[in-house]
Amino acid sequence: MKNIKKLLNKKDFPKNNDCINKLIGNKKIILYGAGEGFITFSVFVIERYNLKVTLILDRKYDYGSNNFGIKCISPDYYKPTLEEKNESVVIITVGKSEYHKEICDCLKGMGFKNIIFSSDIYEYHLLCPTEELKERGYKFYHTNKKNILLCPSLFADALSRDIYLKIVKTHLQRKIVPIPNRNPKEQYFPTDVNLQKGFSRFINCGSYNGDTIKNLLNLKKKIKALACFEPDPGNFKTLTDYLVQNKDKIADNIIAFPCGVYSVEKQFKFSSGNEFNSMISKEGASIIQCVSIDHVIPSFDPTFINMDIEGAELEALKGAEGTIVESKPDLAICVYHAPNHIWDIPLYLDGLRLGYQFYLRNYTSFVSETILYATVSRNK
Repeated sequence: MKNIKKLLNKKDFPKNNDCINKLIGNKKIILYGAGEGFITFSVFVIERYNLKVTLILDRKYDYGSNNFGIKCISPDYYKPTLEEKNESVVIITVGKSEYHKEICDCLKGMGFKNIIFSSDIYEYHLLCPTEELKERGYKFYHTNKKNILLCPSLFADALSRDIYLKIVKTHLQRKIVPIPNRNPKEQYFPTDVNLQKGFSRFINCGSYNGDTIKNLLNLKKKIKALACFEPDPGNFKTLTDYLVQNKDKIADNIIAFPCGVYSVEKQFKFSSGNEFNSMISKEGASIIQCVSIDHVIPSFDPTFINMDIEGAELEALKGAEGTIVESKPDLAICVYHAPNHIWDIPLYLDGLRLGYQFYLRNYTSFVSETILYATVSRNK
């Protein structure tokens, strides 16, 4: 807390894009990897900060391929020039750490001097900055100082407080701080947090292609009722195909909405087409309908609600406030999309005065995939 207070009192705050500038500077950018990590890095860093990529290396490409408007080639065929070896920076976007050593050895063997991982870049983890943060910079954190310092007292264990402080420190310094993390297979189904209500009546917000439901099916027995919300048309088709094919194994009753969740019924511009990076966006080319959980399933009586909805979590919780007050379900809410969510969401839920205990768990060792769990004792 002393370190956080010192950082909040500093006047010289790192400038926007400072991490990118320090790591990349004026070097030409080469990316290694064209999978999911590449798409995420493109959306949140390349496009947002108008960076130019000169080449993509990936073994799935033949010699001289072209994709995403960028030259693509297998590293097996690529022969970098001396200038490229010394003056380019290669950013590895492959997320699976088991491949990292092999990739680094390959790039070093090719003679590249500047190699970094996409996860080393702070801006890669700044997914949904608020307009206030973009406009005011460090003053945004000064404005929120009281809440930032108040929030740690809400958490029920030391691990949660440690995760919180390291995430806040990451944002204040605009520099990656390693965060204690758990096995990704435990995400939404933690083995070290005693959730009281169970999963028998499950609301899944941001259902994507059904990945969380698949994990539920693998870990738990058939449940009583499931409600899914997924606004991306492609994802919704994949989701409903899976639900129909496995309905007898998943739940007694299943309902799926091709909608997002929000505080009110409202239509938004939507950036679609990237599957797992689909989100509400002013630059979006399509329109989605969002709904309030309180309004569309008022009698669902959930025991568990999870949300991974690309920055709309706080508004969606407000739209489920009546349901939460009435049923007091266990909650598993993503709190990493916007920096302020790490304190605003616990403070909002605590303000309902329902007796929730709060836990933070992280599943990447970076800011991303940080989940707030909230549970109420059965006698409350």
